[in-house]
Amino acid sequence: MKTYKPYVYIAIILSLIFVNIPTFAASIYVPKDQPTIQAGIDAAEDGDTVFVDNGTYKGEGNVNIDFMGKQITVKSLNGADKTIINCLWTENTRGFIFQNKETNDSVLDGFTIMNGVHDLGGGIYCINASPTIKNCVIVRNRVVRTERFTGRGGGIYAVNSDIKIIDSTISNNTAEYYGAGVYFEGNDQLNEGERRSAINEPTLINCIVSDNRGGSGIVSLQSVKTVIKDSEVSKNSGRGIVCTFFSRGGTHISNCLISQNTGGGVECSEFSIMVITDSIIRQNTAKEGGGIYGSPSANIEVTDCIISQNIATQTGGGIHVVSTFGRSKFTNCTITRNTANERGGGVYAFIEGAFFSMSDSIIWGNSSNRTHDEFYVIGGKIIIRSSDIRDGLDGIGREPGGWWFIYEDNIDVDPLFVDADRGDYSLKQNSPAAAMGASALEGGVTSVASIGKKLVMWGNLKRKSF
Repeated sequence: MKTYKPYVYIAIILSLIFVNIPTFAASIYVPKDQPTIQAGIDAAEDGDTVFVDNGTYKGEGNVNIDFMGKQITVKSLNGADKTIINCLWTENTRGFIFQNKETNDSVLDGFTIMNGVHDLGGGIYCINASPTIKNCVIVRNRVVRTERFTGRGGGIYAVNSDIKIIDSTISNNTAEYYGAGVYFEGNDQLNEGERRSAINEPTLINCIVSDNRGGSGIVSLQSVKTVIKDSEVSKNSGRGIVCTFFSRGGTHISNCLISQNTGGGVECSEFSIMVITDSIIRQNTAKEGGGIYGSPSANIEVTDCIISQNIATQTGGGIHVVSTFGRSKFTNCTITRNTANERGGGVYAFIEGAFFSMSDSIIWGNSSNRTHDEFYVIGGKIIIRSSDIRDGLDGIGREPGGWWFIYEDNIDVDPLFVDADRGDYSLKQNSPAAAMGASALEGGVTSVASIGKKLVMWGNLKRKSF
């Protein structure tokens, strides 16, 4: 036995050495090593990077590109401006496909994807997969109605996905039905119990979603918890952001600029949840709720936001909430320079069997062509507290009564904006509303513009909202 001991020791040492030999990721270059992007992906293994040289890529192997479930990075050498996937407006053609359980380790980095035409996802199609999309420009793609589908996700379509979209621009895409820019949906094949325990979490960070046509900029529905941060959502033909149809995880918006959308700023409807913090909602237009619209079953929470210069052709220039089952809570908001044609230039709230509260806020300088320039409330379970409201109860036209309408510690005094005519809604040092309204936090930094644009001080943008 002693004779074999040295050999046993050697065998153990060798096995440990071979087990711990690192496996090095490969780099594959297109078109140097492989003629097409798909060929580069086909040749790659998990952990590899496919580098794509400058050029406009089109035709077989360079459109309808499938990651094939691989945890790899496909990266342009010199960014989206230099590396273009052109689908040539060809039917049933899009840029990239993720459908094989890709994770966030499957990365698409630095491409322009344009001129795609499909029924779902004109630029990028993602189902049952969770890739990372970064530094990309998804532009001039469209989705069309077919006998089977109604056309969703002009730029990006993501279903049952924890997709991450970072530092990207989604613009000038078209949908014939829903989600002209980005469309997020949970797994609608699950039963109710499964949906509650299997909420997807798509994320959009530091992006621009703008100038999309035929639908809203961003739509979330079913069992998703969508996070939208540090982004600009503007000039879309529908509402900027929509959270609807049992989106129980909710849409969570922070440090965003939502502006000049011709179908309204944001919408929460159909038993969904929306949470908005530290954001600006301005210069949007809609029939009801130019800035914010909440349906009877919506749950909305808005904190530290500026809601300004929005227009409603009927009711609720800044905010329109009709609540039967849901709850609406607004805290430290500045609601000013909004307009409604009929009533509720600043806020319209019709509360029936639900709950509405407004606290530590400023509602001042709004207008309506008919009645209730600042605030229109009807129904019960309404709390207005510690706020500065122009014309106070006289403007509201209603007296407090029990717990149905609580009106406490409010004032009716000019808040002394620094320069409202120029969109600067910060308060002068001697403001009587110093503890009210949206605070402009010094030192907070965020980008509300496309990649390559200069970062701005969020506090400065909050103070001057146009």
